[in-house]
Amino acid sequence: MGKEAIEMSQDTRVESRRLLLGVAALALATGCASESASESVSEGTTEGPLYAMMIQVYDPEDRTVYVSLSDTLDISSTSLETAREFASVANFASVNGRLLISSGSEPSITEFDVTDDFHWIRRRSVSFSEYPLQDNANFYYQFLVDDEHALLPFDGTKRILWNPSEMKIEGALEDTTLDSEEPRLTLEAGGNRNSVHYDTAVMQAFHYHDDDWYDYGSQSHIVVYDEHTFEEDRVLDVPCPGLSLATRDDAGNTYFATWDVPITSLLGEAPATCIAKVDPDGALLDTFDPREWTEGRVVNNFRYVGDGRAFASVLHHEELGAATPEELDANGIDALSTSGPHWKLWLFDVEREHGEPVAGIDVAVGSGSQFAVIDGRTFVFVPYDDWGRSKGYEIDEDGTASEHFDTVGDVFKWVRVR
Repeated sequence: MGKEAIEMSQDTRVESRRLLLGVAALALATGCASESASESVSEGTTEGPLYAMMIQVYDPEDRTVYVSLSDTLDISSTSLETAREFASVANFASVNGRLLISSGSEPSITEFDVTDDFHWIRRRSVSFSEYPLQDNANFYYQFLVDDEHALLPFDGTKRILWNPSEMKIEGALEDTTLDSEEPRLTLEAGGNRNSVHYDTAVMQAFHYHDDDWYDYGSQSHIVVYDEHTFEEDRVLDVPCPGLSLATRDDAGNTYFATWDVPITSLLGEAPATCIAKVDPDGALLDTFDPREWTEGRVVNNFRYVGDGRAFASVLHHEELGAATPEELDANGIDALSTSGPHWKLWLFDVEREHGEPVAGIDVAVGSGSQFAVIDGRTFVFVPYDDWGRSKGYEIDEDGTASEHFDTVGDVFKWVRVR
């Protein structure tokens, strides 16, 4: 976090500090279906349920992405040997029953059908090579509005408008009122880590940070794009540093929160981090400090999951010998990794503004857990062993976690394809 931030979002400039698992990745890659493997000759049927899980396995230079398929959510294990393998910062999205894979090695996206017996059928591709993309056409940043409209941010505040059904680019939009820099700070797009879908106006969070990812400035900006033209409609200036995560509630409101905690905010040298709530029309409803819900503990990775519930990683500063976060000494700051045991996963009742730790998780949670809400069920994926393994838990209505599986690598997402 902050200076020690681990952007498990696919961002290689920060993640390289954690890529420690080269030998394991090489061994596991043996026997896996690679990106260049030949396609199935028999196309088969594509009518049954299909779920796709993205698992990242890191090495000292980068990572390998595996897409593991199932026809049920009730899995007790994953197998990388039967998963499809993609190089580097590959990512995927589900559109109209198809899997679209963004390449990790070039700025392109390829569509695939997957049969009921898990055979991959390669279809069309679209190239974005004419645009200066720093992370290829990574789905981490993209907003899929509907089957025919998607936005791919690039070059700071610009957007590529493309059609996932036709697999073609419609054009680029470059209008903005945001400054690319503030004194000592650079503008950063928050991306769309949670694959939030907007059926009205698309909203993108931006924040500023220094070169060390230590100071995130005093505010963030939420840009609201017109739901028809996708041009910039207005900018909300929000007094919450480092906003990037977005999740939506049952009424269509969006909660914007942090993935990294700025050290300057943690130590009281900059405004405290907070959470912003924006209505479906792009009006700022509220900002609130969730430390009021946790007896003064810092909250990170806040995600609304439905039915008035949200999860977040909570820093238990007392386990680092500090009475308050502001009293953390140099040793405490150095220990603030995203995988330390001083983080705990909490379940919040948003209406009551109350939270409690989740029971049933038997590994150190860290602040980098990922979530999936599929078919009305809530899952959390907890990385451990320096992001070398993950445990998948289902969380019931009472906030108790039950382990489903333990896998090599970092589970980044799990979605229903059809």
